[in-house]
Amino acid sequence: MVEKIYLEITGLHCPNCPGKIERAISKFNGVKDISVDSSGNGFVSFSSQLITFTEIQEKIQKMGFETKIKQNSIN
Repeated sequence: MVEKIYLEITGLHCPNCPGKIERAISKFNGVKDISVDSSGNGFVSFSSQLITFTEIQEKIQKMGFETKIKQNSIN
């Protein structure tokens, strides 16, 4: 099952931060797509059978950012 979670990421301090997050998270097995804009709004879609949102969130936090779920949907 593919989940899509809209989120807000805080702690972005430079124009390169969104790209760093996208590159790091897209490497996870099960992540289908991720997009983060310069204001910290974005989404991640992933296979919940291969990875959990908690695992994704922990990786983002280890990078020095905080995440907050804005909305989620299951496709």
